[in-house]
Amino acid sequence: MLNKVIFLAVCMLAVSTMSISAEDEKNALDYIPPSNFVGGWEANGNELLLHPNDAAFILGDDLPLLLEYDLVWFATETYGNYRDEITIEIYEFPSASDAYGFYGLSPTPYAEKDDITGIVVQPYGLPPTPKIDTIRNVADKFLEGCKDRFYFRIVQENMSEDLYEIGVYMLARFPGSSTPADIIGVLPVDDRVMGTERYIRGPVGLDLLLQWNGDDVFGFDEFDWKAASGEYRLGGGEYCLLVVAEYEDADSCSSATELLQGYFQDHDWETVILSPLENGAHPRGFSRDTCAAFWPDGNHLVLLWDLTDLEALSAALSQQGG
Repeated sequence: MLNKVIFLAVCMLAVSTMSISAEDEKNALDYIPPSNFVGGWEANGNELLLHPNDAAFILGDDLPLLLEYDLVWFATETYGNYRDEITIEIYEFPSASDAYGFYGLSPTPYAEKDDITGIVVQPYGLPPTPKIDTIRNVADKFLEGCKDRFYFRIVQENMSEDLYEIGVYMLARFPGSSTPADIIGVLPVDDRVMGTERYIRGPVGLDLLLQWNGDDVFGFDEFDWKAASGEYRLGGGEYCLLVVAEYEDADSCSSATELLQGYFQDHDWETVILSPLENGAHPRGFSRDTCAAFWPDGNHLVLLWDLTDLEALSAALSQQGG
């Protein structure tokens, strides 16, 4: 009897392993829907599977950000019915974290995005690790979704109601679920605005987030770093952006801090003298049209950004233990 149980357990494990391997071997094209997958939408038969650089003519301005998250494959197909046409685009990344990172920053971190599913679970606190099984309408230009290592868009000129059903179908088509990158866990939970979390892999995403001029202010070319960001309530209707960049070691972080200070000084920001934080950190403050402060904390570089005035900066530092 025991041998029979062991045999069945081994068989179940083998089937499970085969299933996982089969999903891992699929690429973006394997998830392109067939004809008539929903309500009579006929595939036009012009499906494409392309490496990112070969798809530059389609990806356009998204390409630099996609490369920052190591896009592996891009697949697309166009469908038509008796009155309209849609295009489905599938972006395959190496990991769910990379798909999540692009999902949070494209086409910009501040694009108008409306959740249209009733199963929204936003990436708020860890643990437990939340899922992101959500379809969003992006500025009435396309629907988007993210699941496992895949991100997808459904593009239609007139954005008809049929797209919701197609979006639900697409979410169910992919394996697993989406979860935020592990680094999101470095962000304080208190006073964080749910759904504003971002995972940044390099200067392109950082520039989109901070709306700077493409300068590599965190030293991506010199140091291996990644970052998380979120918006925080300060009270009185004020908000600020917190960015926490993670480096390989404290020395790299210290060097990057000097690089960031050089950016502020070179762009004519006025130095603001600030008191040390409770944890002993010494924030460096700057003021111009807005205020900012940053400091190294072990292998983390912490940046407070987009503060309206010195009073808001003081409130944000108090929130961080100042």
